[in-house]
Amino acid sequence: MSKIALVTGASSGIGLATAQDLAARGYKVIVHARSADKANTAVRTILQRSPTADLQAAFADLSSLGDIRQLVDQIRSRNKRLDVLINNAGVWNSKLELTAEGHEKTFAVNHLAPVYLSHLLLPLLHASAEPRIIIVGSDSHKQVKGMAFDDVNLTNNYHGLRSYAQSKLGNVLFGYEYERRRPDEHFPAVYVVQPGLVQTDIGLKGNTWLHGIAWKVRRRMSGNKSPAEGAATSIYLATSPDVQGQSGLYWDDSAPKKSYSSSYDRDEAQILWSVTEEMLGIEFFDLG
Repeated sequence: MSKIALVTGASSGIGLATAQDLAARGYKVIVHARSADKANTAVRTILQRSPTADLQAAFADLSSLGDIRQLVDQIRSRNKRLDVLINNAGVWNSKLELTAEGHEKTFAVNHLAPVYLSHLLLPLLHASAEPRIIIVGSDSHKQVKGMAFDDVNLTNNYHGLRSYAQSKLGNVLFGYEYERRRPDEHFPAVYVVQPGLVQTDIGLKGNTWLHGIAWKVRRRMSGNKSPAEGAATSIYLATSPDVQGQSGLYWDDSAPKKSYSSSYDRDEAQILWSVTEEMLGIEFFDLG
């Protein structure tokens, strides 16, 4: 029986490369994008390489909690289980932008959405023999010393790179705290991934023209990874039989490594967990 994987942000870049590889390996892949057109285009692209691939198109704006709930309804109506959830979608914005729920958009997409999706999909993941949650983080979390709990939206001190770094620190703090709280081994293993500096369009969306030019220059620098290279660790963690017992670690180039010092603050992680549950209106491990 084919394993089933959901890849968010799979219309381009790392997400598309991840979905293409898993489809070629025989996984049933749920291909998520922000719109139906983008999701269907990605499916057609994957089918060009793997004509017999088993694919489902799914779409949602991950900055919207309502859209996320609708996405989960789509997935639940068509699948009895989920083996791998790859929270790949990410953004960074030059200017402060709030979601309909009043959350800063980068924090909403990069941190709140993976947590909310993981929570809502726990029943399907729980039906898998070896469920896995993968969160695409970033070494950018080193750029902040802690979460701005007094102003998570950074309303009074906003900068696009600061908001991005805070969201990525949130990814690592959440991954570690998840593992500390995980009720037992039947709940999904969790992995946070550092993909490296990858040649994608993330720095061109929602940004000023100056930041767009800077990103174009940066992504052309020597040593930058292709999307396929950036996807390699996520693919390894999704498919390797050797990592199920290595939950709660931070990964780079298909191996665990140390994250930066601020990510090991347990008090910070506990506060973030509580703040996140409150923002989402959930108790994370409640299967409903």
